[in-house]
Amino acid sequence: MHYVAFLQFAVLSTLIYITATEILRAKFRRRLFESYFSRYRKAFGFLESRSNVLKGIDALVARSGIKGKLPFLDAKNMVFASCILFLAGIYFFGRLGFAALFYAAALVYIPYAGMMFLATMNAKKVKAAYLTFLSTFTGFYNIEGNIINALKSTAAYVSEPLRSFLKRNVFLFEKTQRSIAECLDNIAFEVGDKEFRKFINFAKMNAKYGGNFGKALTKLREQAEKLHSLEAIESANAFVGSLVILFMIVINLVLMLNVSNDPEVALAIRNTVTGQAIAISNAAAIIFGLYMIKNINSSA
Repeated sequence: MHYVAFLQFAVLSTLIYITATEILRAKFRRRLFESYFSRYRKAFGFLESRSNVLKGIDALVARSGIKGKLPFLDAKNMVFASCILFLAGIYFFGRLGFAALFYAAALVYIPYAGMMFLATMNAKKVKAAYLTFLSTFTGFYNIEGNIINALKSTAAYVSEPLRSFLKRNVFLFEKTQRSIAECLDNIAFEVGDKEFRKFINFAKMNAKYGGNFGKALTKLREQAEKLHSLEAIESANAFVGSLVILFMIVINLVLMLNVSNDPEVALAIRNTVTGQAIAISNAAAIIFGLYMIKNINSSA
């Protein structure tokens, strides 16, 4: 398995060189992160054609709530971090032979599965707050007569994460040259809830063409009340299912990492057909579990 040893040496040397260079050049930790990610952004310019994938990652980052804590984190930075994580997975699971590729792939997907889990938690909270949001927004809209002002006032009376979604996008609308439609689209993009998207569509139509928005709000509230209980159950099931699967996957990877650090066991797994079959089957089960997390959350 000389190619594995060579790959490990190359990866380790590259990581040491990059890390040492960045530490020497950066004076502050924040500057280190900003310089590190911006410098390699151009290297992923070829991914622009994969805009749907990048938009999906951006949406996941936003809906998970991580964007508020790590503003520099976007789709391109996530792709770059995934590549580093994949190489690290090859290094740590290298003693398992060909199966290391599967474990490295599973390791890469775990952060995304974790963000899906957080996004599910946030979606559950948004669904719970939607009726309160509609009632509060309707009251402020009847007073203000302006969608943006009503959203700004409503934000103070709804729970997280919806409060942060509203405050951040209203703030960006007031400080930049964004249109009302762009502001509403960004809110819908971050929230991701289907019922909330209906509200956004009606709000955009009212902002552009006018009309009786109060009547539309009443209709939206009636529909939301009918669907509230059913959607709450579906969201709770997705939350519990994702948590259990993710927990088991993390435990499995930790156990396999310990196995790979035992020279005798790792040698038996790498050099026998049975060992490789067991390792690959286990890795395939992990990847299937991650796929199930994606399915559960996309259908919730």
